Amino acid sequence: MSILLVGCGYWGKNWAKTLAKLDALGAICEPSPPLQATLKQTYPDIAIYNTLEEALQHPGITGCVLATPVVTHTPVAKTCLLAGKHVLVEKPLTLDPTEAGTLVALAKQENLILGVGHLMVYQPALLKLQSLISEGELGDILSVQCTRINLGKVRNEENVWWSLAPHDLSILAMLFSAIGESFDAINAIKMTPLARPGIEDAVFAQFETPSGKNASIHVSWLSPEKRHETVVIGSRKIAVFEDTQPADQKLSIMDYDLKRSEEGFGDITRGEFTPVSYETPKDDLLTLEAKAFLNAIASSQGSNAAISLQNDGENGLQVVQMLDKVQQMLNTRQPSLSVR
Repeated sequence: MSILLVGCGYWGKNWAKTLAKLDALGAICEPSPPLQATLKQTYPDIAIYNTLEEALQHPGITGCVLATPVVTHTPVAKTCLLAGKHVLVEKPLTLDPTEAGTLVALAKQENLILGVGHLMVYQPALLKLQSLISEGELGDILSVQCTRINLGKVRNEENVWWSLAPHDLSILAMLFSAIGESFDAINAIKMTPLARPGIEDAVFAQFETPSGKNASIHVSWLSPEKRHETVVIGSRKIAVFEDTQPADQKLSIMDYDLKRSEEGFGDITRGEFTPVSYETPKDDLLTLEAKAFLNAIASSQGSNAAISLQNDGENGLQVVQMLDKVQQMLNTRQPSLSVR
C-alpha cells in the first residue's frame, strides 16, 4: 500500500511517522522549505513534492491522507478523489455541511473510500462502553455528558468549538448509534474572555434525541483543569470514560438506585465505581486508524468501498452538520463574558 501524505506540519508529522512505521508512506506533499529540509533528513528515501498535482503523479499511490488546514480540505480532497485516490481527511471534514455532502457524494460516485480523522471511534474503552450500552448493561440511557477542557492550546484560526468538539460529537454519534438514536442541537452558550471577534474560547452545547434523551458537550481551552471525560447516565448504572487515565484504566462503572414514590423521587443509593476491563491493543489510536484505512482500501469492492470504515464520510458529514448547527446558534448569541 502506498499513501501520499498531503501536509506535514503539527499533526501531519505524526501521520508521516505512523505511515512510515506501517511501510505505507509513498510520498509527501509539503511546500514549506524548512519542513522539506527536515523531512528529507528524516525520510531520505521518500519523495517530497511542492505541489499536489506533481505528488498525485507519483507511481503507485493508492490513497491520500490530508493533514492540511481545514479551509483547504474541500478543494484538496476533491482533487485527490477526482484523481482516483482513496482519501482520509483530518477532522473536521470541512467547514461547511454542503461541501462535506459534496465530497461524500463524489466519493460514492467514484467508488472510492472517504474517511475522516475521528480517532475516538477506535478507542478501546469507548468501544467497550458502546457495547455495554447496546447490551443494556446501564439500563435505559438517560443522558450523555462530554467534557473536553484544558489550559491551551489556544488557536487563532478557529474557535474552540471547531477545534475540540469534533472529538466529542463523534463520541456522541458512536454511543447513540448503539441504541439507534440521533441527536439535534437545542441550545448553546459561549464565552469569549479573550475578546477576539468570531472566536469562542468556551462553548456549552445541549442536545436532544427524538425520543427525549439528553446530551451535552462542554469545551474550553481556558480551564486550569484538564478533563477529557464522557459520562453516560443509565437508569441502572453510570459509566465514566476519562481519557487522561492510563490506557487500561479509562472506563469505570457504578451501580445506583434512584428511589421512587408517589410523591416523586427520593434519595439516591449509590455503589462504588469499579473498573471495567477491556482489550487494550499495543497500537496507539492513530496507528489503529491508519490500519483501518489501509485495510478498507485493500478490501474495497465496487460501491461497498466505505462500508468497512467506521469513520467514513457519512460519519464526518454528521459531525460537520452538528458543528454548523451549533455555530449558527453561537452567531446569534451575545457572549456571556467578554474581558478586554
